[in-house]
Amino acid sequence: MALAVIPKDRITAVLREKDILEATRQALIAQAEGHVKAPPPGQLMFEAANGDCHIKYGAIQGADTFAIKVATGFYDNPGQGLPVTCGLILVMDARTGRPLLLLDDEGWLTNMRTAAAGALAAHAAAPAQISALGIIGAGEQAYLQARWTARLMGIENIHVWARRPEQAGALSQQLSQEGFQAKASPNTADLLQSCNLVITCTPAKAPLFPASEVRPGSHIVAMGADSPGKQELDPTLFARADTVLCDSLDQCLDHGDFGHAVRAGHVPETKATELGHILSRQTAGRTAPDQITIADLTGLAAQDIAMADLVRARLPDQ
Repeated sequence: MALAVIPKDRITAVLREKDILEATRQALIAQAEGHVKAPPPGQLMFEAANGDCHIKYGAIQGADTFAIKVATGFYDNPGQGLPVTCGLILVMDARTGRPLLLLDDEGWLTNMRTAAAGALAAHAAAPAQISALGIIGAGEQAYLQARWTARLMGIENIHVWARRPEQAGALSQQLSQEGFQAKASPNTADLLQSCNLVITCTPAKAPLFPASEVRPGSHIVAMGADSPGKQELDPTLFARADTVLCDSLDQCLDHGDFGHAVRAGHVPETKATELGHILSRQTAGRTAPDQITIADLTGLAAQDIAMADLVRARLPDQ
């Protein structure tokens, strides 16, 4: 029997934002509760092409399928008229080892589950009163983080900063055209002074701003350190933080921003709590208004499994 291949247009036609959010929430909870079997992600770096490839694979305990996801990010692609990201997910039978389904989503599922995780992490420890949502970065994921988080939390004001001011201006204009009150910030200090909820989504290899720029009461969600060599946050910020959330403690220690802080001796690894415990309400993400909180997200195989399961549920003939 030929392997069924589901193209991107069929996938996007059957998935809804609220379903992606809920599937992602359940995946993060399953991860925290130890129900996911997932080896460390495989990673290939292509320095000459300014690109990387991530391979994530795993299974939910007791499930009859498992998933293998390949995702790429080649950051100079826009200069060639190509999207930055691409990818696919292979669904396998956990009882026989046979391939069942190939989701040729072109990286769309990875982008959506990443946006959902960022929005959920933002909501998990955000201050009660949001002054504005700050977005650091101006690529596709920055756009998705702004839209998903603002819609989930009912935020109207969005500030954007990027190393290339023209890109920050373009993203803020795009968001304004969609009904948000968006503006480009001249620098990180201005953004961090104006915004007490900030999401970083860049491929940075060094901290984007000093810890001293973060004001009390802020919640920072760092998305970009998803492979070795990447870093978005000043490691000393973790020493100032009252709460640190990780999607996976093991992955964040290995290649997340939290790992940089632990290896530098600023905090012990016991300072972090896995995000799923907050989402299942086993513990609180924030207990006082002036606390600084951080969520470090590296991306999980559990999220990819959840997306594959969601597509299969919406396409029962597959």
